[in-house]
Amino acid sequence: MKRTLLVATLASLLWGMPALAGPALDSDLDGFADFEDNCSLVANPAQDDTDGDDCGNLCDADYTQTGSVGFGDFGSFSVSFGTTNELTMHVETIGGGRSVGFGDFGYFAVAFGGIPGPSGTTAGTTACP
Repeated sequence: MKRTLLVATLASLLWGMPALAGPALDSDLDGFADFEDNCSLVANPAQDDTDGDDCGNLCDADYTQTGSVGFGDFGSFSVSFGTTNELTMHVETIGGGRSVGFGDFGYFAVAFGGIPGPSGTTAGTTACP
């Protein structure tokens, strides 16, 4: 009984003290720890998430929220081309005012057929694995 109590107390102290765990990992060095970063492998200090799915714009070309980037997303993208529709903007902008253009198309072309993410805020969900 004493040994079980001792082991439980030690385990509680070790796993219950965040100071012993060290600093949180920030893989993309944008100032947000991976577990709270909405685009954990691409630096996005503004954490823009226009469509509100907890997956940052810089790693989310899944505009139809199906879990993958496909022809439906291309339809949404093409309607936005040349406009200031932030749904498809894949740069961190301050105050908007930038049009969806060829740079965004390049991003979309690379993302086509893939899945959005990864995002530390929605890990394991369909919206942004």
